[in-house]
Amino acid sequence: MRPSSTAITLSIVVPVKTVSPGFADLLRALDDADCEVIVVQAQGSELSGGQYDGLNANTKWTSAPPSRGGQIAKGIKHSRGDMIWVLHADSTGVGQALSYLKTMAALGKPVWGRFDIRLIGHHFGLVWVARMMNWRSRLTRICTGDQGMFFHRCLLLQAGGFPAQRLMEDIEISKRLRRGGRFSAPGISICTSGERWERSGFWRTIARMWQWRLRYFFGASADQLYDEYYGSQSGELP
Repeated sequence: MRPSSTAITLSIVVPVKTVSPGFADLLRALDDADCEVIVVQAQGSELSGGQYDGLNANTKWTSAPPSRGGQIAKGIKHSRGDMIWVLHADSTGVGQALSYLKTMAALGKPVWGRFDIRLIGHHFGLVWVARMMNWRSRLTRICTGDQGMFFHRCLLLQAGGFPAQRLMEDIEISKRLRRGGRFSAPGISICTSGERWERSGFWRTIARMWQWRLRYFFGASADQLYDEYYGSQSGELP
């Protein structure tokens, strides 16, 4: 275990309910003496932190009610680093991004932003979805959780903290953060699964995602959208 006196340069928050087979590999990839990893397990899930003992000596486990925003807010509350990085449990290929954020944390500059995303799967359209997500985000400075959002703690505090809402938390925090602080979107990619598009139908998934984003933009509440979106599904976090 890392001595408690060692300075933490980067806190990595990972909200989880169900995990992919690659979750253990993610914990190994994040095993760094200068970082802490806070896994926030959804209450009621069957995930057990004990099965991952020894993969990352710097991992802390906690729990919160199943809500992406609520779980992230809980993880941030228990974090110590000035730079905070939020990762999905199915993220892969994070080594270069980790090095970049350690450098930014050491410089102490108040930045926020995200990485480019690559969607892994069999459907040819996933490449174009990822490219459009990255292009749109650079243009609007509205990010998605898949892109591995990061932010300096001082900017997060200025923005009123991370929104503990059940859905659209990534859009909401982007809107708050872009009012101040320097936005960073380095040409560094991380990968995540494109299973959502393949499982639910490629075009259907795109249409539904835009439908919910537009409704949120025009004033629908996050709770209302969450109940509608997951009412007929398993309740998994996206």
